[in-house]
Amino acid sequence: ILPSWSPDGRWIAYTSRTQESRSSIWLVPADGGDPRQLTDLRGNDWGGTWSADGRLLYFSSDRGGSMNLWRIPMDPDRGTARAGPQPIPTPSPFAAHPSVSRDGSRVLYTSAITTQNIERAALDPDVDTLLEPFRLTTGSRQWSSPDPTTDGSRIAFYSRDLPEGDLYVVRGDGTGLRQLTGDSAIDRVPRWSPDGSRVAYFSNRSGPLQTWIVEADGSDNRQITQSDVVSTPGAWSPDGRRVVINTPPEAGHILDLTEPPGERARQPLVYDSAWGPFVANDWSPDGTRLAGMHGFADQGVGYYELATGEHVALTDFGQWPVWMPDGRTILFVAGGKAFYTVDAETGDIDTVHTAVRDVLGPPRITADGRHLFYSRRVTEGDIWMVTLGGGSD
Repeated sequence: ILPSWSPDGRWIAYTSRTQESRSSIWLVPADGGDPRQLTDLRGNDWGGTWSADGRLLYFSSDRGGSMNLWRIPMDPDRGTARAGPQPIPTPSPFAAHPSVSRDGSRVLYTSAITTQNIERAALDPDVDTLLEPFRLTTGSRQWSSPDPTTDGSRIAFYSRDLPEGDLYVVRGDGTGLRQLTGDSAIDRVPRWSPDGSRVAYFSNRSGPLQTWIVEADGSDNRQITQSDVVSTPGAWSPDGRRVVINTPPEAGHILDLTEPPGERARQPLVYDSAWGPFVANDWSPDGTRLAGMHGFADQGVGYYELATGEHVALTDFGQWPVWMPDGRTILFVAGGKAFYTVDAETGDIDTVHTAVRDVLGPPRITADGRHLFYSRRVTEGDIWMVTLGGGSD
């Protein structure tokens, strides 16, 4: 991705990404040939830009901590690096998309500051709107995927800060922030059990992403799925005895937690080729339906009839649907820009809330449907210029 021609047209620098989401800078001859790796995987390196004489290749990297500017001295004739990556310290916390002046003395770049906090809002079922939005978290960290207990007294969510994610819990008024998990693994997308005693989530601490459950006080952290494929929790049953496990692109299954580990029955969900991968996200209050979406993309929401295995598509856009208390209305987010409701019987769609510049995350609600929890991502950017000493050498 992000290819960049050398000034003489002989080389193309580009960014290569691994399955583990690590990135590095590579070079390939423009007339064909074997690619060459210019940077190692000690950091996320991306977005190469050449100096006018082709003797320096600038890029962004977090190999020094924050995302900043780096450069590699290049031999433009051989297409090889003359030395290792060199840092270009800047005062901004995030530096990207460099553009180098022709004399090599100045570099323009963009600086973006992104914050993502958890918000709570009152949801008026009569007028389908958000009232009294309130931030449960503040600051420069990025928090995601909040899930409240049924009464909204505690909210679990995870930290998106790299290189790891951990689970956290905060009270409904924003006080008492505490960490629920803490290790080098990726722990994400918490789901409270209906009685508020346990949290299901997915983690890669044992290899492929699997479903884990931890007690509300952080004790007894245990793995409940053992699979070679990604297995993530979709929803608890209303009685807390079962959990829907998503295994895209397969159909997924329901796991009975009342049985001993290793003996738990798995009820497979029916695969519908017309629907594709059904990703369950919420269990209806009466226990008869699962609200879900078409894969993890913003391609539409609907529900799954547990008694018949029937898939019912309600929209061709949106994701992360949750049931309202009436068991008929489904709330979902679309494009990170708006919350909608759809009537599962009539298909009528209403807009609840629209964001202009911000990005809205997956919504979750309390059991009475009166409070909505979600993340709001805000990005602010500036253009900077740095003056270098010594020209392009």
